[in-house]
Amino acid sequence: MFGKFFETSAIDSFANQVVADLRKAVPPERIDDGSKQTEKQRAQIDSLIRRRAVTLVSSARLNVYQKAKVGPLIEAALVHAGYPQDFGKAFAYEVVKLIAVASLPKN
Repeated sequence: MFGKFFETSAIDSFANQVVADLRKAVPPERIDDGSKQTEKQRAQIDSLIRRRAVTLVSSARLNVYQKAKVGPLIEAALVHAGYPQDFGKAFAYEVVKLIAVASLPKN
């Protein structure tokens, strides 16, 4: 009846890629160091995640369940990786916003 409604492999893969990219670019111990290099790397990772979000949305039509699952997956993975809880929550929120914007119909 629900078919692929609860299928989350694309979301799981996306979340894992986002967290791996962030960990590689800006490890947890450097997230709040305020250096110019860290800020530059955070800007680069932001650009990469934007591209990944657009690719995800264009390759898979996400339903409400799948979109809702992205945030908690990313937040939990970041906290588990050693990032502060507040950072994980804010970062996950921003990624969810990217996906929501990328999902909007193009006029």
